[in-house]
Amino acid sequence: MYTLHDRVSYSRIDVDRKIGIESIVNAMQDTALFHSEDIGRSAAFLAERHRAWLVSAWHVIFVRRPEMGEYFDVHTWAYKFSGIFGQRNFLMETPEHEVLAYADSRWFYFDSENMKPTRIDKEESEGYGTEPPYDMDYSVSRKVDYPEGLPEVGSIYVNPSLLDSNGHMNNGQYIRQAAGFLPMGYDVAELRAEYRNAAHHKDNMRVRAGESDGMYYVVFENDENVPYFISEFKAR
Repeated sequence: MYTLHDRVSYSRIDVDRKIGIESIVNAMQDTALFHSEDIGRSAAFLAERHRAWLVSAWHVIFVRRPEMGEYFDVHTWAYKFSGIFGQRNFLMETPEHEVLAYADSRWFYFDSENMKPTRIDKEESEGYGTEPPYDMDYSVSRKVDYPEGLPEVGSIYVNPSLLDSNGHMNNGQYIRQAAGFLPMGYDVAELRAEYRNAAHHKDNMRVRAGESDGMYYVVFENDENVPYFISEFKAR
């Protein structure tokens, strides 16, 4: 298990002085990247070898969003490696061990020279090791289906500020942008997100959003209605 000690800063809070859901996911992603840095498997190290880890799905449960100034810890660990996929848990809690959020995530190992997924190197999986999975619901599919006919509500132009070091839109930015299309005051209890196709600089993503069967969906598509990103939100 790897742990990052953190604190809710002003730049992370929303109108109710609580940390935003996208900032919670970013804190989890940052913890995974620091984990990689500290075991000598950083993104830069992998890039030199034409390798990268890319996330394909998130399932996050938000128990309580801490407020401005609160301290919190984020723990992360890998629990399974198989073929091209790695699976990783996250646990966010107070220093007194009150659970704030927890998550399952699925990543795939990528060959950036040939631009395709590739089997995980033995040295890579052994560098992390595995621990037992967190006690949460794993029966939910990582594939996020969404209803047909969601209304188009806007568009997002992928400008340079949205890109990461891999040259495509940052994982956390998808969630940040999607949360911006939720109704005002929508209190998110659960998020499922699936990344289908990477968005690059100058892509113009069409946004479809709406409620169906108690869930709120935000989907980013190209002009051919092929999704880049699909998110499903459940209210508290």
